[in-house]
Amino acid sequence: DLGANLWFQESVKETLVKQTWSDGYKMLITYAYENFLTMEGLSWERPVYKQPQTYPFIPTEAELDQLISACGKKVGTFLQGLKDTGADPGELAALRWTDINMESRTVTLRPVKNHNPRVLTVSQQFLDRLARLPRVSERIFNLRILNGSFYMQRRRVANKFANPRLLKISFTTFRHWKGTMEYHRTKDILYVKKILGHKQIGNTLKYIDLEIAIFKTTDDQFTVKVATDIREACALVEAGFEYVTGEYNDGGKIFRKRK
Repeated sequence: DLGANLWFQESVKETLVKQTWSDGYKMLITYAYENFLTMEGLSWERPVYKQPQTYPFIPTEAELDQLISACGKKVGTFLQGLKDTGADPGELAALRWTDINMESRTVTLRPVKNHNPRVLTVSQQFLDRLARLPRVSERIFNLRILNGSFYMQRRRVANKFANPRLLKISFTTFRHWKGTMEYHRTKDILYVKKILGHKQIGNTLKYIDLEIAIFKTTDDQFTVKVATDIREACALVEAGFEYVTGEYNDGGKIFRKRK
């Protein structure tokens, strides 16, 4: 549509140069075009575009709750689930009614983007919201429909409360908020990695920098760990950790040890 000849690699390069897109977006376009060439048995010398390192927007919990409460029943339930679990939107959208355990207050997430599968504890508020939804199909949510509804409702809520920051909140914002807050609460990066389902710790380390930037506080007196079951709790006690506080929505219990 922009005038590039997909069968002439230099034409694609020239068209890319003319666009005002960010380098990160141009990089994604080159990868997509390279897959097209591979499919056709062709190749090219891919131009180098580097995606700049940026930190995601982290709203306050009050802003997330404000958006959740003001959105419609289906969208609000989905947002509450994102806040509770820190799941990728695709993971939560794949949730089936059979993945919900009301008694143990847990949900089973199927992985996307090479994440690990996991069972996470959710709030009673999320379960109550789910109970009010009609069971019209095996799956609870439809991500395509939710996307369209969310952007319209987000604009309405931002105008209602005169808070343009709400317009910066996307589905993935809830995941970034969860990772940042869990690291702030526990200072246990391996626990955050487990909650988010990351396979590589490198994907989780950014939440250390985010937590420091947001809270601008450090506490170097204690090492803090989280136990999610009795086996982990016993191991921490044997290692000299002391029990600090009770169970959170995610089922974790916090232990600490002086450095």
